[in-house]
Amino acid sequence: MSSPISKIQTNNQKLVEYILTFQPLFAVPIYFSILVNNPLLWVSLIIAVIPLGLRFWLNRCFVQRTPFDVPILLYILGMLVGLVVAPNKEVALGALSSTLASILIYYGIVSNSEKGNKYWLWMTGIICVITLLMSIWFFSQGNGRQLFFNQWAFKLFEGLPRTSLSLQMHSLGALLSVILPPLFAIAWFRNNTHLRIGALVLGVIFLAILFLSASGNGWIAVICGLAVVLICWRLWMIGIVVPVLGLTASAVVVFYDEAEWLAQSLSVSSLLGRVELWSQTVPLLTNYHIITGIGLGSWFEIYNNRYNVNQVHVHNTYLQLYTDTGILGGLACIIAVVVFLQLSVNILRASKQTPWYGVAVGFIGAIVAGAVFGCFDVTTTVTIVTATGYIYLSVPLLWVWAALFVVAHKHLNGQKY
Repeated sequence: MSSPISKIQTNNQKLVEYILTFQPLFAVPIYFSILVNNPLLWVSLIIAVIPLGLRFWLNRCFVQRTPFDVPILLYILGMLVGLVVAPNKEVALGALSSTLASILIYYGIVSNSEKGNKYWLWMTGIICVITLLMSIWFFSQGNGRQLFFNQWAFKLFEGLPRTSLSLQMHSLGALLSVILPPLFAIAWFRNNTHLRIGALVLGVIFLAILFLSASGNGWIAVICGLAVVLICWRLWMIGIVVPVLGLTASAVVVFYDEAEWLAQSLSVSSLLGRVELWSQTVPLLTNYHIITGIGLGSWFEIYNNRYNVNQVHVHNTYLQLYTDTGILGGLACIIAVVVFLQLSVNILRASKQTPWYGVAVGFIGAIVAGAVFGCFDVTTTVTIVTATGYIYLSVPLLWVWAALFVVAHKHLNGQKY
């Protein structure tokens, strides 16, 4: 018969385990602190670290180790250097705080990797609901690229209230391009029949939304991500995928000048404008800035003052990262790519009979899609212009997907890091 003290300890342990189920959410108030200063940042930081203390009490470790720990540490060090260099400390502190929130979300997800399939199905459902709501939000604002094939979608939601902030089409495109590969991978690989049908239905819906968004960057990214998933599904598919991609590219070139919607969605002038941004950013990385970067969150201010323009970001995730964190951030990115490739090889060598195989391959395709999208736009941060200045904020999308990729790899290989 157990003693009252042991019963209390057991109940406390169950309560802590229940609280830690929601660990990723504890870092969310940090974003609100930076955006609207409510709650106060120090309060949000305290809330964010509560799960770390609880997990240490339960498991004698603050977080689970992951394969990306080294690049994350280097990235944090790069951000601290960027904070020192940054001329606008307030903006840099907001960027640092929101990035720490994204990292805590990453570790919160990975630290729950032992949860059962129901937990991950619930998380998938929440992500899909959020994506659907953001899609509705995008069309309801009416300021996207309206073409003959998507005008009806904008009219459908035009009655909803307008907001001071609106979602850009490429932001929606980035989100959809990384969600689609896992959904179609679940549908293509062996899995529960009902789950496969549900994933296929959601995949078709989100694919239609991506097309209606007119995000050419999203179209290109998702094609690359789905191509990777198809080739991993059946290696002989490379004999179909490559010719189809070649024919598609040829058709785009042939009909580019004849189809106005195609020229608008895949704008050459927009690409040339991005190239100009990239080439004009390089001279900013002179002297010691080639090592340190120009300062965390400082590109917006420094670039626009230098060239007397009004650009929000550099339209390239990797260049934006380097301007923020310098050589340490660049090294962190390279190491992260090497780790990703190593884990991907492990996944492809694993048994295809397990349900997690398709999920893991789907996240390979998703990260490839995100990497392609990052060549043309910034997907890891957002610059919000206000009446008094601007806010530079980390976007947790990459961190969530990296965490889910690690979880899928762990379930597939049964490894402890």
